[in-house]
Amino acid sequence: MNKLLKRSGVALVLLLLVAVVGGAIFLLNFDPKVYQDRLVKEVKLRYERDLKINGDIEVSVFPRIGLRVSDVTLSNKNSDEEFSSMEEVRFGVALWPLLFDRFLVDHVKVSGFKSHIVRYPDGSLNIDDFYALPPDFDQEQLAHRRQQIEAAGGSRPRGRMEVNEFKVDIAGLDLEGGSVLFEDQSNERQFSLGDMNIYTGRITFAEPFSLTLTAKVDARDPSDNATLNMRGMMRLDPVGYIYEAERLNATLQGQIKGYKIDEASLSGSFSLDDYSGYANAKAFKLLLNLSALDMQNSIANFSLETQADELGLSRVDTQLLAENLSLNGSVADSEKRLLSWQLNSPNLSFSDFDATGEPLTGTVQFQGEESMDVNVSFDGFSGLASDLRVKESTLKGKYLSSANRAIDIDLTSPLNLNLLRGGFEFEELSGVVRLSDVDISQEASVSGFIRGALLSELKPYVHYNIDALIDSERLHLVGSLDGVSKPKVNFSLTAETLDLDRVLGVERSANTKTADEPKTTAKIEKTPEGAEVADGEAPSVSEITLPAVGSLSLNQELLSRLSGYGVLAADKLTYRGLEFLDFSTGVAFGSGSNFDFESFQAKVFGGELSSSLGLSLDSGRVDLNFEIVGADIEQLLQYFKARVLLNGKAVIQGVLQSQGFNQQELLNNLDGNLKLDIKQGVLHGFSVNKVLDDINYIVDTGSQQLFFDESDQTPFESFMFDSQIDQGVISFEEFKLEDKAFSLHQKESNSSYNLLNGNLDMHLQFTAKRPVSAQRGGVKVKVKGISIPIQIWNEQDSIQIKTEIQGLHQ
Repeated sequence: MNKLLKRSGVALVLLLLVAVVGGAIFLLNFDPKVYQDRLVKEVKLRYERDLKINGDIEVSVFPRIGLRVSDVTLSNKNSDEEFSSMEEVRFGVALWPLLFDRFLVDHVKVSGFKSHIVRYPDGSLNIDDFYALPPDFDQEQLAHRRQQIEAAGGSRPRGRMEVNEFKVDIAGLDLEGGSVLFEDQSNERQFSLGDMNIYTGRITFAEPFSLTLTAKVDARDPSDNATLNMRGMMRLDPVGYIYEAERLNATLQGQIKGYKIDEASLSGSFSLDDYSGYANAKAFKLLLNLSALDMQNSIANFSLETQADELGLSRVDTQLLAENLSLNGSVADSEKRLLSWQLNSPNLSFSDFDATGEPLTGTVQFQGEESMDVNVSFDGFSGLASDLRVKESTLKGKYLSSANRAIDIDLTSPLNLNLLRGGFEFEELSGVVRLSDVDISQEASVSGFIRGALLSELKPYVHYNIDALIDSERLHLVGSLDGVSKPKVNFSLTAETLDLDRVLGVERSANTKTADEPKTTAKIEKTPEGAEVADGEAPSVSEITLPAVGSLSLNQELLSRLSGYGVLAADKLTYRGLEFLDFSTGVAFGSGSNFDFESFQAKVFGGELSSSLGLSLDSGRVDLNFEIVGADIEQLLQYFKARVLLNGKAVIQGVLQSQGFNQQELLNNLDGNLKLDIKQGVLHGFSVNKVLDDINYIVDTGSQQLFFDESDQTPFESFMFDSQIDQGVISFEEFKLEDKAFSLHQKESNSSYNLLNGNLDMHLQFTAKRPVSAQRGGVKVKVKGISIPIQIWNEQDSIQIKTEIQGLHQ
């Protein structure tokens, strides 16, 4: 026994001596450059990235072997651009495993970590090579993988990392003062995580370890002040291509992008099987509630709640699983208009082998001055995930405008879906769209198809071809919508009758309100030259009654988010109660809510209209350049509810600008130029011949009370004016009314008409071209003509005329 103990003691001493001597020899001959080169080669071989250690590698012996590395950078794949960098890395290494080409790291501490993650315009990421399948991976390779798993009894083939001799085991990781910049080049957006600290437990591949993360979130907005906190158990298994996060709980607090974060959290257990391309989430729950810091923001509140017992998605072979999925949300603007939605699905399971599911139902509601309530449902799932068939999809709802106009929708269609491409087709769309306006109701039978692909390799698109029958009048719409975030629309709409008042939600209140107009009188006075008219504003002849509308309606809001080009053609188009016949135009519109109507052609007021028109739904801006040839002035005045004092066929030209959401605002801000030219027309209300036949009252008494009678007429050969409009006031630069018997013209540019209150102030020269007779002191005098300056203005419901006799000529 003693001999055995002695021999054992000797052997132990020899082993210790060998270990000490061997360790001393190793430390004296240790060359960090060798391991640095091996690590650089390994990274280059595995990820095709360049790892550079620009600083020195320092080695410490006591109390354990420690390494300190500074100024480390890692490039993007096959690029010189920097992907990540670290100011300093410290870790302790166990000696014995190092002799067998294994890194057993006691602890790792990283300082000054920076990383730049980029999403390129084609949708790829600069980190795809770390976890994603090869870009040429196809269905045949996936089938081969499945055969391998089945042949191995469910086990997976050995990954290349498993057969490699170089291994890493980390007892813990501390990352302090890190930052990660996320850049989306396609949308030109950036946000970052700064002051990031990460602490983990022991990291061993295929074994769970704890993780704690805190960081400041910066979305490139001056108001940003948000903190991200995350805790959970992580599991990394590169050999089996499996990455998991169990019992993950992440919260975001503070404010971001001009919004206060009332609540923001994500919880659940998540896994990614990169071998089969399958992602899974269990006990999934996402909550997000935001409120605007500034009530001038277009969105005042946003709320989202999504939860499911289980979600599954394969990005390789089109699999989708959802159990007890619930999606609820709402968004409210500064005017307390609320849009909310809800989607529920008890059970859905789609794959390339089978497709089953219970009915999927949802609702969309809008509340405000207008309201909308839409219900959708999908029932009867069959087929495969790549060719999913829904026996019946339905869309039922109602839209109610602020003027109690209603649109009821009841549409059904079988639906085909391709979940891999996001393709869909409503192949036999049919149903009814009902328009109701007080006691008037119109019903449109709708049929056609809608098809598209939301995950197209080039760009998401939707094509549509719709026919509608409204009161025996047909409407045909064909076109496309390209893109989702910034949709571009191209369409061609032809119709027998098109009512824009219903489409845009335009109020049809009377343009102006006028009282019954009995016969009134006009008083003609002779006053000394230079006499002043009594002070004081004349009351308005007419009163504008349209209500103000300070914001966009729901359908205007939706239209303002689109851009594209379309062609419109209709036998009859109605806008604000005005009928345009044989109408055609091209319309270009942008996402900034601007609409430009090009080559606007139509028959209106009995004439031929050619114009270009620019509209802005956001600002109410209107730019109009037009010409109407052969316009019936009587029809035009009747449309504007104005007193018909003039008729005839006219050529009207105008370049007008204004801004407003109703007629009152448009008149207030009306500017531009307006020209009118009439040949062979008639003035109503008084007869110039009657005045000339009774000239004695003007000469002898200086005043005369005349009836203003619309049955009296004054024919003329020509009437023209050229005017400038400023803030709703027409200033006449040129004014001529000519006939064989008389003429009225303006010598100076001092005549005006106010469109806002109906005030008229005309300074004209009246000339009689035919002989007139006057009785002077019992002597009858016949003169060849007279020329009289006159002023015409309105006072309440009467037209006032003041004359100054300039001269009589024998």
